[in-house]
Amino acid sequence: MKFRNHFWIFLGLVLVACGQGGGVLPTTNGETAVSFNTSDNLLTIHIDTSQNVHTISPLIYGLSGATTEYIDGLQPTLNSWGGNPSTRYNWEHGRAWNAGSDWFFRNGNYGFQGESASDEFLAQAQATDMAVRLAVPTLGWVAKNDDNSTCSFPLANGDCGNGNNSNCDSPNEMADPNRANVPSTPDTVRAWLRHINQQGFNVRFVATDNEPELWGYTHYDVHPDCTTYAEILQTFLAYATAVRAEIPNAEITGPVTCCWWYYWNSAAGDEDKKANDGQDFLPWFLDQVRQHDEANGSRTLDVLDIHYYPEGVYNNNIEPQTAALRLRSTRSLWDPNYADESWIDEPIYLLPRMKQLLADHYPGTKLGLSEWNWGADDTMNGALAIADVLGILGREDIYFAAYWRVPPLDSPGFNAFKLYTNFDGQGSRFGDKSVLALAEDGDKVSSYAAIDSATGNLHVMLVNKGLDGETA
Repeated sequence: MKFRNHFWIFLGLVLVACGQGGGVLPTTNGETAVSFNTSDNLLTIHIDTSQNVHTISPLIYGLSGATTEYIDGLQPTLNSWGGNPSTRYNWEHGRAWNAGSDWFFRNGNYGFQGESASDEFLAQAQATDMAVRLAVPTLGWVAKNDDNSTCSFPLANGDCGNGNNSNCDSPNEMADPNRANVPSTPDTVRAWLRHINQQGFNVRFVATDNEPELWGYTHYDVHPDCTTYAEILQTFLAYATAVRAEIPNAEITGPVTCCWWYYWNSAAGDEDKKANDGQDFLPWFLDQVRQHDEANGSRTLDVLDIHYYPEGVYNNNIEPQTAALRLRSTRSLWDPNYADESWIDEPIYLLPRMKQLLADHYPGTKLGLSEWNWGADDTMNGALAIADVLGILGREDIYFAAYWRVPPLDSPGFNAFKLYTNFDGQGSRFGDKSVLALAEDGDKVSSYAAIDSATGNLHVMLVNKGLDGETA
């Protein structure tokens, strides 16, 4: 199978659907060679449908807060309710959030004027057959109203301040948490989940809040102390137990950790780590939860839920150096030989590392990536990264994932996502059974292959990572 070079360069992404006799020549052992003309050379992709075979979880094609146009256009399989505002969402009010340090610790409704934003979100997901990941507040405070003039650090001129840039490391000003908020407890969450049940809504995943390690920064006004290992654990167990009691079949996710540093450390620093025998945070957390669950005879953790934003590329910069790094850095998800090109300066190989962590510390727990983004999703460079990451998530057998938030409508990033979930506009999707695909030059071209179990067709996704018009 061959494409002229100018066609390949223009697209940057190629999805090939091969039926029987459709341009590929399989051998008797399942091996296939797919060839493409690129520049002056021939690019060969080796595919073996008998190796590395596993079902791709349909739940990896998730978005965050997807609205109707995204649901219709991209047909995501998962819609995630999360982010910093979800920590302070008041379900009883229905449209009240607090933005924390993201926007002057103000309350607000983000333009929603209906009765219950969460009810509408859940109803839409159910009507369109999407799984739901719902982050419930566990911080202990939620917004008391949706009045944008209500805030934790009001100024004399009637505006809102940021507490003189206060955080748990630099507590320059203290706020009265009751000024803009009301208390929230595990019973509050149980009442919300009871309401959800009464409305007949289905919730597949319940996440225990959002990035608790950052509460002393993002939500400093109501949480002026830096979060410790023990607080994250105790809070998780209290709320997860409440969730399990109210919706026994929901899959509970946590601890919803933001990033590389906090996978291994807490905001409370070295002393907190020393107080816990010098253990890295996530292994410690998994051990503690496993021991708790074994003692009590039931699971409180079904899915290890983390976020990942690669260093140096989660931005809109597409100058050549950043653009090239953006496409190389997808290797941080899987490659043990790729040293991250940032202050981290060591291999991350995130997905295999986390799966091994689970095998070692809490077997049977699944892995979810509830926020990810490589930046510049309104450009072809960002679109290539999206296509590469979605291919990696399927190949590496991840349970669920949700892009943060959505790529701009009809942008290159939008269309890259669409190649996996609705490539013909009629609901056709990338194959659901992953098989081995290897490009001869993986630095310039990423390749992913999957069989559509309904038709037997082989789908091949090629991602052109050459920035100078060449791929080989």
